[in-house]
Amino acid sequence: MNIKKTENIENIKNVENKLKEKLKEKFSVKTAKKIFTVQEFKDWLISFIVAAVVYFILLPAVLGTSSPGVVVASCSEKGYLNIGDILILQGTKIQNINAPLVEVNKYAGFKPIFENGEVTKIEIDGKTVKLNRSNDIIVYLSHPHHMQIIHRVFVKIKEGNNYYLITKGDANAIPDQMGLLGEQCIDENNGCISTPVTQEMIVGKQILFPVPLFGHVKLFFCDLFLGKLCDGHSNVGTNYEYKLWC
Repeated sequence: MNIKKTENIENIKNVENKLKEKLKEKFSVKTAKKIFTVQEFKDWLISFIVAAVVYFILLPAVLGTSSPGVVVASCSEKGYLNIGDILILQGTKIQNINAPLVEVNKYAGFKPIFENGEVTKIEIDGKTVKLNRSNDIIVYLSHPHHMQIIHRVFVKIKEGNNYYLITKGDANAIPDQMGLLGEQCIDENNGCISTPVTQEMIVGKQILFPVPLFGHVKLFFCDLFLGKLCDGHSNVGTNYEYKLWC
């Protein structure tokens, strides 16, 4: 009888030990998972902070522009840039932009010269400038709409101490400073993309090669907000068509 009682006690102790081991094992797994989750959150937070510091503080300081990276959201530079490309920008003085220079006493607009339905030359104050697709690509904020435009500089105009830029998208038929009916936009915008670009309107000029595809991450984010916060895949530059590629 005593032997059986002893065996039962030992069995109970064995069961208790096994339960304790299982509980300990389960607790340690939960603790490990909890520690891993906290550590993972810290890693993500640190990465986010570092990325924000680099993009919003270090790069602007080094490159001299408040927007060191911009995403192409239209097809106006088709053939050179595509939707989703990321451009790296550098701040610049308007005088240092690579484009033909025309000096005038008083800028009064330009005469467009068409070839196969596209303005390939413009005449300013008796001087003719031919479109050159090796001129700088710049990003500027249009006047008065304040839209971000990524286009190539057609010509640089010097009027006394003032400089102006005439710009054009490679895939567009006419310069930004010209309306569809041929009207000129000099001091006021009468149906153009923008008036002539001044130093204050320039965000920066392109440096390095464009980074393809990665800009779609931002564009998809903008799509979630229906283009209210930023341009997504459907915007005025795509004639409000949803485009992933030009």
